[in-house]
Amino acid sequence: MKREKKIFYYVCFLFVFSMLSGCISRNVDTKPNVNKSLQMGEPIVGGELRIPVTQLDMLNPIINDNKSVYYLNKLIYDGLIRLDEKLFPQPALAKKWNVSENGKEWTFQLRDDVRWHDGKLFSAEDVKFTIDTLKMDTQGKKSIFSVYVKHIKNIKIINSHKISIEFDEAIDSSVEMFTFPIIPKHQFLNSKAVYDAVNIVPIGTGPYKVDLYDKFKTIKLVVNDDYWGDKPYITSILAKRVPDKEAALTSVEANEVDIAEATNFDWEKYSEDKSLKIYEYVTQYFEFLAFNFNKDILNDENIRKALAYSIDRHKIVDEVYLGHATIVDVPIYPEAYFYCEEEKKYGKDLLLAKKLLAESSWENRDNDKWLENESGKELRLRLLVNNDNPQRVKTAKFIASQLSEIGIDVVINKVDWEEYKKKILANKFDLVLGGWKLSNAFNLRFALHSEYIGNTNFIGYKNPNMDKLLDEVLVTKNISVKKEKYKQIQNLFVNDLPYFGLYFKNRSIIVKKHVKGDIMPVPFNIFNSIEKWYIGDNPK
Repeated sequence: MKREKKIFYYVCFLFVFSMLSGCISRNVDTKPNVNKSLQMGEPIVGGELRIPVTQLDMLNPIINDNKSVYYLNKLIYDGLIRLDEKLFPQPALAKKWNVSENGKEWTFQLRDDVRWHDGKLFSAEDVKFTIDTLKMDTQGKKSIFSVYVKHIKNIKIINSHKISIEFDEAIDSSVEMFTFPIIPKHQFLNSKAVYDAVNIVPIGTGPYKVDLYDKFKTIKLVVNDDYWGDKPYITSILAKRVPDKEAALTSVEANEVDIAEATNFDWEKYSEDKSLKIYEYVTQYFEFLAFNFNKDILNDENIRKALAYSIDRHKIVDEVYLGHATIVDVPIYPEAYFYCEEEKKYGKDLLLAKKLLAESSWENRDNDKWLENESGKELRLRLLVNNDNPQRVKTAKFIASQLSEIGIDVVINKVDWEEYKKKILANKFDLVLGGWKLSNAFNLRFALHSEYIGNTNFIGYKNPNMDKLLDEVLVTKNISVKKEKYKQIQNLFVNDLPYFGLYFKNRSIIVKKHVKGDIMPVPFNIFNSIEKWYIGDNPK
């Protein structure tokens, strides 16, 4: 069932990181968007960081689908580029790049000072081999990274450290796609062999390399002395196998590991332990209320906006997520460099909601609880929610209660996952509580472009101006122009309101206090800024 859910999220919502997936980190006692993770004291070279992993017998980064191993591999492997906390592309194995005038061809100048952990030189052959390997998995069934290379048409090695990569269309190309790990060609017989290589010892180009490996217990990493980038202060990392995420949290409390991801939203309780610190960050999980444009009543902009002005998102965040969600109007990651930081338009305003409803002829005509139109029909809406998501079910109850305050009768339709999928695909809903995990290679066409109506644009939203902007922003490579396009997309989204944006969910890592430095987790890498971490006083 879990596997089927992952496939559905990819097919129906285009989750680019369907099994896994910058932002600001913050301690629990800080205000939102204020980074106070830089701690006082001189960094110390040495020490060991103990981390939990829930799997150790399969470390191949191409076919791995375990989240803890995904993070572990971030310490071992590099991509052509990396994304910073604002999702801005930064050099990694590629030191610079440019794009052709037609926007379809990217040329990467690779670093010439990089060696694999076994001492062999890194080259363009390794990049081509990695992409060719990922392209073999055309359906994305074996690798979470295959979607990034799906539209690559041609690869040309210009010289040992320069490579050209051509896409089918400019609209499908993005430098943000090149964050996937590059693997060494010399480690494998051929591309097919990569998918059969389960029990490999990872060989990467990253800041840490494998020193000792027991697939049933631990893996020890040590600093890569030949690393091309800034060398970390922490000289070794010991990954310990634990049964699950809950066991990882128990282990950090018992001082058996130094870091763990919080599994629930009640992580404030760890602040009572003076040996721990909490670093909270915004994820790329966006939750929304979707409107069915095929229903006449919801095709009315006044009705959609009235619903938005009737919902108190702050109350939902406080009661359902214990304050650990970031309210936004739009499905644009709020820490991204292209997010337009303007005041949110929608907040609870019942007077304005009632005014909008009255303008569309919905009023309380018989002095009962509910609004009616001129024909006497009550305003009743069906809200679809999957019953295996407790946060969404609670949110649905809050929304139904809040909308009843202005006379809208909301009938919650709680169904299992299979039925939820069927009803969405069959267009049997008025409202849907849903969510997306937004990709680093940002692209909203799947949800908002008319080309996808009847598919991933399951609400039937259509606006030629939105189509034009979504197409233009993907072929625009100029950063300033791109930011302006996203600002226009954001404004149009808020005005049209195809979906009512609720919030991005937050997460946190729990860290032992003797781990110090600039700790800045991001949703795609909890070990982001690892080169700035260090071990301070001895664990207690």
